[in-house]
Amino acid sequence: MAEPDPNLVEETEILDRAVSRKWNKYTWSGLLIIGIGCILIVIGRMLDEGAYSTEGLLIGFGAIVVLIGLIRVCIGLINPMLPSDLRRARYERRKQNTEELILNTLQDEES
Repeated sequence: MAEPDPNLVEETEILDRAVSRKWNKYTWSGLLIIGIGCILIVIGRMLDEGAYSTEGLLIGFGAIVVLIGLIRVCIGLINPMLPSDLRRARYERRKQNTEELILNTLQDEES
């Protein structure tokens, strides 16, 4: 039986480590940021000052912080493509660039 390409195995291991590091970095910090945003919203709700006051400012700022936290959590949950998919996408992009270069050269020669 043929053994898998050692380069592909190494790239897969590197990709797995990168996924776990990204998960730890973005997901947990995103959850922490969401918690801070919720605390700001709760503090803003507890203030009774009226319209256009610190209350509205804290609630708005808290909502923005919660959105930033949600984006960080989403970034942490999205997994990158497999190395073989990256190689295929790179090949297709290179092929397309080569075809465009040939077409541009032919058009320049006609002018």
